[in-house]
Amino acid sequence: MKIVNKVGDTISQSVNFIIDKNRQAAQLNRLKAIIQSETEALDNAYIALGKQYLNILEGKPSEDIDTSVLRENIENSKLRLKKARARYEYTLKYGIPSAGTDVEDTPEDAECKKEGCTTEKKADTEEDEQDITIAYADPTAAIESDAIDAEPVTAESEEKSDESK
Repeated sequence: MKIVNKVGDTISQSVNFIIDKNRQAAQLNRLKAIIQSETEALDNAYIALGKQYLNILEGKPSEDIDTSVLRENIENSKLRLKKARARYEYTLKYGIPSAGTDVEDTPEDAECKKEGCTTEKKADTEEDEQDITIAYADPTAAIESDAIDAEPVTAESEEKSDESK
């Protein structure tokens, strides 16, 4: 009986895993569609604004489209696009966010907000992050290079270099 329960639990966990992955894929597809739609809306608003500007430069009578409306549409589209991209990145990294989660925060940041962490703790983690440069040299390539003087170092050559100083 114990084996049957274990098999049932394993199957149940597998099914739940598949359901969660399907939900995540559906969420990502919806976000891709939103990103594409907002990008097209943003492009169309820029095109309309460019047409208005060209008409003004050419001295043609402008259409009845108010540029303030176009600028407002552009700003709204930029904001929605930013939110959709942030949610997409969050969903890729951490899965579907729970209700009320600010998608621009990592789960650690959300936990910190709940517990009331100080900004000093956050600043400490930012100080620990530094950019480093790693240089790599291939010693065999350096030795085989024609640019290096292949003269062996001898006691006489060292004495000559000491005398020249």
